[in-house]
Amino acid sequence: MKNINNVLAAYEFRDLAGFVPKTREEYQNINQIAYNLKLNTHLPTTVHIEPTNKCNQTCVMCVHPDMQRDVTFVDDDIALKAIDECARFGIYSVHFFFFGEPFMNRKTIDYIALAKEKGIPMVSVTTNFTTIKDAEIEKLVTSGLNSIHISFEGLDRETYKNIRGTDSYNRVLRNMERLHEYKRKHGSESPWISLTYVRTEETDEQIQAFRDVWEDKVNSIHVSPQFDYIGRAPIRKTQGDPNSESILDRNTEERLPCRQLWLRLVVLSNGELVPCSQNIDGELSIGNIRDVTIAEAWQGDKMLELRAQHLTNRIPKSCVCDQCIDWDWSGRFDSRPKLKETSGGK
Repeated sequence: MKNINNVLAAYEFRDLAGFVPKTREEYQNINQIAYNLKLNTHLPTTVHIEPTNKCNQTCVMCVHPDMQRDVTFVDDDIALKAIDECARFGIYSVHFFFFGEPFMNRKTIDYIALAKEKGIPMVSVTTNFTTIKDAEIEKLVTSGLNSIHISFEGLDRETYKNIRGTDSYNRVLRNMERLHEYKRKHGSESPWISLTYVRTEETDEQIQAFRDVWEDKVNSIHVSPQFDYIGRAPIRKTQGDPNSESILDRNTEERLPCRQLWLRLVVLSNGELVPCSQNIDGELSIGNIRDVTIAEAWQGDKMLELRAQHLTNRIPKSCVCDQCIDWDWSGRFDSRPKLKETSGGK
């Protein structure tokens, strides 16, 4: 990768805009360069494909109950076109998840397998791991899935139930054990297993206790801040500070351009293409994959106009971005520094 501390020639900017990462290190580097330089990249580096926006849980920190769009399962023509384009264009990371439990769609396993068959380097999924069947767990291993992110809060059954709204604690434990068994059976290090924990009102001591219990049983634990989701997150009624991990700048007067507009694209289950992982109803659609390709939407006028609004901090009141305080979010980075107390980020 180029050293961006040096003066870059025009052709070097063009090379960066068209760069297709082949490794995780290249993927992480181009993500940061694309945002830092506000490159009009030819393609997103990450594409989310939403198998369904139906969910079987009612988590206290999730805005799913407030979703206005119809609950659907992705049609094959949408999913297959998205997977094919990601493979053909050289998208590094494809994530089968958005606003719903992906394994409620029984075809999700097949979509994952197809994505790996087509050579997509990084294929992942986020799941509450409550609806998956035993044979499907084994196929997660044999399909070549690279990573699985299991949403799992609470040290005990009662806490889990209070946070996630279903009494599925023991089922998740059982499914995780089966996943480990199948990895041993097939001699596979994949998928990488991560527990994702959205912090609500837990103390540092409670979070540490959770880490102590699980750190030797999974590959990683990611504690995430509470997101605002454009002012609709129910948890904000009981939690005064949605930034409990102190990593997000939420200054509304001196906000910077949203990081996500240079990094990712979401294919909703209805085919709409959205450049934001918080836009639950898809108002920011820059096209429908039935009508345009991922590349055409990413490079199209709607996307360029949205970026320009963010670059100049002149976002129309009619745009959902105007009320968003999650503009600093760009996904998981373990080394991300905490906010300075004087940053005005809360």
